[in-house]
Amino acid sequence: MKVAQIKNFKMNDITYKKRRQVIDLIYEAKKEIKDLPRIEVRIGEARNHNVLGVAKLSKNQIWITDRVLNMSEDALRNVVFHEIVHAVTGFGHDEKCPLMKSTMDGYLLNKKECMMYLKSYIKYGVTKCAMAS
Repeated sequence: MKVAQIKNFKMNDITYKKRRQVIDLIYEAKKEIKDLPRIEVRIGEARNHNVLGVAKLSKNQIWITDRVLNMSEDALRNVVFHEIVHAVTGFGHDEKCPLMKSTMDGYLLNKKECMMYLKSYIKYGVTKCAMAS
């Protein structure tokens, strides 16, 4: 599983621990969204310093960078949930939706807000999510 924007880390104890952080957030989402599919996760280093995460649209695969793993738990959740939307639904960015904006600038969504937008996207799609904001 490879993507051009992120160089995968080799699996070792450190990478496994970082990957586990992301998987734990996916399980957090799965508690609320029972039919959320299995999502493959890779951890790596961005080839472009602005990239925090990447997903293959509708392929249930995400990559999360080491950089975001060193940020706050809310920042990590925002990026992971954002990438879940791409990976599961195939939707692109939506600058009107705080979860699906193309950049993470300023305000971070908290756990409850992230879940609300994620559920909105998975259940209703882009239109409903934009209306929720």
